[in-house]
Amino acid sequence: MTVRAWRLRTHLSALLLATMALALAIVVVSGLLWRLPQFERDSQRQLRQQTRDVAARIELLLGARQARLALLAGVLGGEASGDEAVLQAQVGPGQDFQALYLLSAQGVVRAVGEAGGTAMVAPGRSLAANALFAAVRGGRNTAWSGDPTALPSGAASVGLAYRRSDGMVLIGELPLALLHEVLQAVAGHGTAEVWVVDHAGTILADTEQGRDWAQLPPGAMPVLQAMRAGQAVPGGFAIGTQQLWAAAAESERLGWFFIGRAPAGWDHPAVRELLPYGVAVFGACLALGLLIAAAWARRMGRSLHEILARAAQTTAGQAGGGAWPRGSVAEFNAISSDLEGLAAALQERQQKFRAIFNALPVPMAVTDADDDGRALNVNEAWCRVLGHRREDVLGRTETEIGLFPPGQRAWMLEQLRGDSTTLEFQMLRKDGQALPMRSSCRRVRLPHAHWLVWASVDMGALRSVERELRELNQQLEQRVDRRTQALADANTQLARQVQQLRLVQDGLVHSEKMAALGALVAGVAHELNTPLGNGVMAASALGDAVRHFRGLAQAGLRRADLQQLTEAVAQGVDIAQRNLRRAADLVQSFKQVAVDQTSSQRRRFELGEVVHEMVVSLRPSFHRTPYRIEVDVPETGLLLDSYPGALGQTIGNLIQNAVLHGFDGRAHGTVRIAAGRGTDDATVWLHVQDDGKGIAPEHIDRIFEPFMTTRMGRGGTGLGLHISYNAVVNVLGGTLTVQSAPGQGSCFVLRIPSEAPLSVPQPLEPLA
Repeated sequence: MTVRAWRLRTHLSALLLATMALALAIVVVSGLLWRLPQFERDSQRQLRQQTRDVAARIELLLGARQARLALLAGVLGGEASGDEAVLQAQVGPGQDFQALYLLSAQGVVRAVGEAGGTAMVAPGRSLAANALFAAVRGGRNTAWSGDPTALPSGAASVGLAYRRSDGMVLIGELPLALLHEVLQAVAGHGTAEVWVVDHAGTILADTEQGRDWAQLPPGAMPVLQAMRAGQAVPGGFAIGTQQLWAAAAESERLGWFFIGRAPAGWDHPAVRELLPYGVAVFGACLALGLLIAAAWARRMGRSLHEILARAAQTTAGQAGGGAWPRGSVAEFNAISSDLEGLAAALQERQQKFRAIFNALPVPMAVTDADDDGRALNVNEAWCRVLGHRREDVLGRTETEIGLFPPGQRAWMLEQLRGDSTTLEFQMLRKDGQALPMRSSCRRVRLPHAHWLVWASVDMGALRSVERELRELNQQLEQRVDRRTQALADANTQLARQVQQLRLVQDGLVHSEKMAALGALVAGVAHELNTPLGNGVMAASALGDAVRHFRGLAQAGLRRADLQQLTEAVAQGVDIAQRNLRRAADLVQSFKQVAVDQTSSQRRRFELGEVVHEMVVSLRPSFHRTPYRIEVDVPETGLLLDSYPGALGQTIGNLIQNAVLHGFDGRAHGTVRIAAGRGTDDATVWLHVQDDGKGIAPEHIDRIFEPFMTTRMGRGGTGLGLHISYNAVVNVLGGTLTVQSAPGQGSCFVLRIPSEAPLSVPQPLEPLA
């Protein structure tokens, strides 16, 4: 996108004009904004005063009509024919009233006087429900109304009612034109526009001519509502898009409201009168500023033109000595000084570039791509490698120098299609020797030039290095083969050792299982001694009682002997039954535990059943210890379709782990087993918690690893928790986690699905 550029003189002129215009606009607007509140206060004060004056004058003029009606009511004698003649004489052209009605104290029309002679209300008609009649009957002597429904004739006019001392009421109707004439006469020229409004919001008269106001506009209704409620009148309102100030006055004598209005804001006449003066001042100042800005910009731009001319000479390489031009503008002088420094730095940079270019060890050359490869610059390394002098090469083409063998330059031009290319070719020294070179070429496109920058490397030395590298690679491959064979032999030996370790682990796991089962058998056998011994003792006692009874039978039986025999038999049978039942329970629990742990049978069972059988089987091991087992597992409601053997083995290992490690060296201890159903109804949780020593933080992350034990050499193999973890994860399809802190006991948490995975459980895998 092309941006239109302006001269500095134009920019400065526009800047000065814009600044001046902005300043003038701020001054003018500030003046207006400062004067507007004064205009508003003065106009509002004047509007309120004019509205009150109009209300007072209207009340005074209409008060004369009211006094005339009172005098007319006083001369009426009460005779219908005479009163009607008097009333008829007071209505019609040239009179204030267009209709008069004399009503009795009960509201019955006694006499009528109407303009035009057409009787709208006939004598004898009852007007007791008339609003004007009701208003004066309520206690006031006079009442005014502009509502046509409140007038006897129903015509669009203003009604006035007067009540005499004897209760008779005289109602007069004044034409609306009369009210308009009175209002126009009262208001006069220069007075604010005023509405005469009744309580219903109907506009009775308006100082503004040519507008048909039937009802008060919605925007002015808040003013009327405030007057009705006796509140402060809002300062303004809007009619359409016009903002107006508001003032109001109430005539208690007439019962009407007088609402004055005047334009607000920019529509105010005083503001409109002030605007042309502001515009004229603004235009005059702007014209004067235009002349000053043009002269000032011309003076400021003169020194800048001189600086630009000197910069153009420097860019073209024609800059001479001497200081750069200076002027009266400090910023332009700073630019001139900076450009002077920049020109010096540019010359210094060119010298540095020339020094670096010549110091590079790589042969480099710059040629003109559009002029048959004419040499523009070469460094000292290029001259040294190819044997040319720099002054003999610059300005000559590649063909004139004789750099390439015949036909090679055409091939090179075909390869140079992109912005950068790397080529391998031969270059001829000045003495005719061909050198294998690898050159990297890059195009440089300038606004008025097209260059090729060449960086070349002599490939002769690199070829010898490549040969040496190939020989080294062959030697390395032989070394790698030997090392690979040695690693293969070591890997084979390591595999045999791993196989041996797996066999050893299988044996240890089997031994651990058998040791646990043996300990269980020993405990159950020891526990069976007590009930079996008690049963034998009971049987012996029964035998003694029977032999004693036989001896007594030979000598002669008595009732007491028979009773003693039956008591002894009953006691012995009871003792034998209880102990034999206890022994049977122990045998049954041990049998179920043994069957479950020695088989991988899957069946449906209650979790409470397996926990109970396992605790019964392990309780003999706790018989002579201070440790206790507490069970909080419901007997029903936790139905599982799983492997009871793996679950029982896990519970037994966790209990034995608590006794062996958690209660080691403690005189008391409690293992608490609790279970319940998970939130998703598809899992069951089981906690095995003890109040023992807890697990050290450095061990808690490794307790499920094989051979991890703190009692190595003291009866611990480190496989119990590893077996339990594998049983829960691989067989039951659940998770086993632990929560523990030193001195606060441990809690092992099992979460297993209600239905175990369908895969057939495999034997415990040895350590990999």
